[in-house]
Amino acid sequence: MKKIVLTLLTGLFLVTLHAQNVGIGTNTPDNTAILDLYSDSTGFLAPRLTKIQRDGITAPAHGLIIFNVTDSTLEYWNGQCWLRSYQEDCNACYFDVNMSALADTIDRVISDSVLITANIVQTSGTPTSVGFGVLTPLPPGVTVSFSNNPITPPGSTDIVFHATPFAPAGTYNIIIQFFCGSSFQNIVFNLTIEPCYILNVINSTLNYNMSTDLYNTYPNAPTNQPICVVAIVGTGVEISSTSTAQPAFTTGNLPAGSLVGILNNGNILGKGGNGGTAFNPATGSTGAGFNGGNAINLTLPATIDNNFNIYGGGGGGNAMAFALTQQIPVVNINFGIFVGSGGGGGAGGPFGGPGGLGGTSGPVVGISYYTPGQNGTAGQFGVGGLGGILNFPIPIQLGPVTIGLNPNTAGGNGGAYGFPGTQGVFQLTLSASANINIPFIGTITVTLLNGINIPIPVPPPAAGLGGFAIKRNGNNCNIPDNNYTTSNLKGQVGN
Repeated sequence: MKKIVLTLLTGLFLVTLHAQNVGIGTNTPDNTAILDLYSDSTGFLAPRLTKIQRDGITAPAHGLIIFNVTDSTLEYWNGQCWLRSYQEDCNACYFDVNMSALADTIDRVISDSVLITANIVQTSGTPTSVGFGVLTPLPPGVTVSFSNNPITPPGSTDIVFHATPFAPAGTYNIIIQFFCGSSFQNIVFNLTIEPCYILNVINSTLNYNMSTDLYNTYPNAPTNQPICVVAIVGTGVEISSTSTAQPAFTTGNLPAGSLVGILNNGNILGKGGNGGTAFNPATGSTGAGFNGGNAINLTLPATIDNNFNIYGGGGGGNAMAFALTQQIPVVNINFGIFVGSGGGGGAGGPFGGPGGLGGTSGPVVGISYYTPGQNGTAGQFGVGGLGGILNFPIPIQLGPVTIGLNPNTAGGNGGAYGFPGTQGVFQLTLSASANINIPFIGTITVTLLNGINIPIPVPPPAAGLGGFAIKRNGNNCNIPDNNYTTSNLKGQVGN
């Protein structure tokens, strides 16, 4: 019996060796296959080797197939490397990405950003850098950054999504793509952005206060915990101030730690400083020009998106007008005169109203010759007022004495938006003559003073400074500190 079985097995073995096609599970093997396996209930089980066992095969045959149990993938030897079934060549880069989270929320109060970490391990191919990017268009006001991009695996990168107060609330599916050579992976990250309180400023107004508007609009808004508030100044709206002591726009008394945004599509204009009035110790007037008012005053850190105009008020020009006394020799006359020009007002102020006021004379000593400065103008195209000008000869008769004044004075001009006022000039020459009747000779003209220069009694007064476009008061702002003269930002940004 054993001999018969052995003979049958030998015969089968010989048939298997010499057959053109062999079928297992089929009597009609495909004529293009040397071995055709068929089953509707079992599979083909390739040799299962660990990566170490696989690499221990000496001179593997071209096309040798194994199942790599370390990486759980079918591989074959292509003559150069063990190639996975899905690889194109030995250098093709394949990698795994592990995300620390696939969803998160920006509440814009506790934090205005979220951070997730992507850990990357290259699973095959020549070590190659892996790069990253975001395929989905991000919502307005949302940005993304990568701490390392690209990286050579194994490694990680921190992905930070940041939302300004202007980002629209909602939930967004963001596709993050990782790519290495011709291979890539897309991972969907779910980002939720919580809403802010929105204040729509649609009418022109004076001395706008965000906190006042907030609690008028949302009476139940928290007063003792941080919140997110956005003021949107509409197109064509003008916010200005009635006084240089008050800003046109202030964030007001919002809860500490609140996130503040200002989206400006209109005009936020500081008040223009008054022009200087005549120097007069009796009234306390120094002749100096007054500073322009501030456009925006921050009481909290804020993000500002300026699409139109934020202008600090212009400074007032100084006055160059003084009360002067000069003794006239021979006739022993103390000649008192008030002479000079007032400073021009700075640009800015309430809509429809003037900017800074020009100088006025106040009390005078003796004879007064004075020209006031002009008012600055308001609105988007407001300009500084011109300083007064006095430059014509003035003859004065005092009994037998004729006095000639030759002034050339100009008050400082008011500053344009965000600019200081200018310094004026003062020059005055004085001449005097007298008709004296001498017995037996008659009347003769005697020159008492011949064009002497009369100095001013004090140093020239200062011109007013331009107002701040944005006064931070130590609070952070996304607009860098500088003195701006651009078309839509005029004045200083700073503390």
